[in-house]
Amino acid sequence: MRDNQKKIKIKLRHLITVCLTVCLVAVTTIGLASSSGEADGARAQEASRTVETGANGAAEIEGKDEVVYATLSANGGVRAIYAVNHFALAKGGNVTDYGDYESVVNLTNSDSLTQEGNAVSFTASEENYYYQGNMKSTDLPWDFTIEYYLDGKKLEPEEVAGKSGALEIRIVSAKNDRADATFYDNYMLQITVTLDTDKCSNIGAPDGTPASAGKDKVIAYTVLPGQDADFILKADVADFTMTGISISAVPYSMSMEFPDMEDQLGELEQLPEAIGQLNEGVAELRSGTKQMTSGASSLVNGSDGIRDGLAQLSGKAGQLENASDQINSALGQIAAALDAEGGIDLSQAVQLPSGLKQLADGLRGVSGGLGQMKKGFNTAFSALDNAMQGIPGANISQQEIDGLLADGSGLTDAQKDVVTRLAAQYQAAQAAKGTYAQVKTAFAAVGTTADTLTGSVNTIADTLDTLAAQAGGALSQLDGLGQLGELASGLKDLAGNYTRFHDGLVTYLDGVTGLSAGYNSFHAGLSTFSSGVGELNDGVGELHDGTSTMSGEIAGMPGMIQKEVDKMKEEYMPSDFDPVSFTSAQNTDTEFVQFVLQCGGIEKPGEPEPQETEEENETFWDRLAALFQ
Repeated sequence: MRDNQKKIKIKLRHLITVCLTVCLVAVTTIGLASSSGEADGARAQEASRTVETGANGAAEIEGKDEVVYATLSANGGVRAIYAVNHFALAKGGNVTDYGDYESVVNLTNSDSLTQEGNAVSFTASEENYYYQGNMKSTDLPWDFTIEYYLDGKKLEPEEVAGKSGALEIRIVSAKNDRADATFYDNYMLQITVTLDTDKCSNIGAPDGTPASAGKDKVIAYTVLPGQDADFILKADVADFTMTGISISAVPYSMSMEFPDMEDQLGELEQLPEAIGQLNEGVAELRSGTKQMTSGASSLVNGSDGIRDGLAQLSGKAGQLENASDQINSALGQIAAALDAEGGIDLSQAVQLPSGLKQLADGLRGVSGGLGQMKKGFNTAFSALDNAMQGIPGANISQQEIDGLLADGSGLTDAQKDVVTRLAAQYQAAQAAKGTYAQVKTAFAAVGTTADTLTGSVNTIADTLDTLAAQAGGALSQLDGLGQLGELASGLKDLAGNYTRFHDGLVTYLDGVTGLSAGYNSFHAGLSTFSSGVGELNDGVGELHDGTSTMSGEIAGMPGMIQKEVDKMKEEYMPSDFDPVSFTSAQNTDTEFVQFVLQCGGIEKPGEPEPQETEEENETFWDRLAALFQ
């Protein structure tokens, strides 16, 4: 209960202080009439209740407030500083306060004050006791600089008075290192500029908050604790005059409730995990595309050998066919001659063994070409199969991709572009893998077919070698008509069989020529595929670099956001501040300190200043008004 009463009393004292501030500002602008001052003083004395005296004659102080008033020039230079000290007493008695004062004035009653060095002593019986201390120092916690520019030219305040043109006022506040930094670090400044709209138009104050008060435009600037400020105010003026700029400073207090980020950050922590998984998947895809690129390159190299072998075989097909045709023709002529009545002309028979031998050698060349083709094809086919098997089989749905690209996913536009390219590369890789699965059986059958064809060609070549040997032996050993008859019968059989062989050889060579022509198209497609796989690998490499960077950046995102929130709290939320005295560090009962600063106005030369009437008996309000005279 007692604590609540104390809090209420403190709030009342602060209210009284604010009321005094308003009164003093009113004094500086409109003056006080002596008769009303006497009445106000009487009412103030009547309102001041007395309290009982404390034990041993010492006052019991509930708290002390200080209102620091200062008059500044129109340029911002400090002319004088006054402090009005207000004591709230639970019990009356002797009080000792401290301050580096040039002089002191009792604002409560006519009793005298005792000043010895920095100590000010008095006896108070009132519940609220006030006295004024005129300070020796002119150092405030802030240094103020006010500059005036008319049409771009810097002028002194008195030079601007009565002028017309484009006016610019620059107001600068900065820390005063000669004063206690406590107030600079914990007090908020309110700087107020009042302009007469009859004389000022097109007012521009980008950093200020404008308001209208009758025909006046009031611009208020706010400077947060611990910060310097540099404000610019612009206006078009005519016959310019201005009341003085007023500045107040109070402890910074703001009611701001920051949202609890724990739930939001908890959800956001899932994003780095998802991006990490995406990066791992892209890494696996990149490994697969590297293998596929290597396999496709090997496949193209092997296909080069097959294409060249088929081209060579196709190129020699005409020669082989011509030679076989000549042999077939010779055998036909021999067979025809044997059937003729005129007998046998063996003049061309001696050429038969060598012709058969040449044909056998040509067929073995074809067999060797088929073997090289099979070897190159098997190498290429193995590389292609490994490359296709290296493509990851993980299924990424379009819904999952759309989720990453949707608004609110947390990805930047650049990162979404990377995901789009990844999706395109993924779809191309899956399409290539599906096509390969359909033609794999046909590729696998090539080797078996080549083996069968090679065996058949080798068998024919061996048969021709046997026939050549037999024909040669028979011709060298002809010594009788009996043997000649046997030879004739064998040649007839050979001629008949060779015709069928020749027809089969022609069909085979036509097939080789067609295969060579068709394989060129296949090889061109294979080269295009290899180039596409290379581009795919390059694209996946760029994608992996992007997802790696994105994963690294997003991994610390929740912590970064929390850090920024904490920084914002530190910057804008008031810190715990224990009030201290401005007048002296020896004062330990100070609960509240406020600054009220008034700059000089700008008036045209020759304007008479208000004359004040001297009164024999000064009241409380007269003494307050004297602070700004």
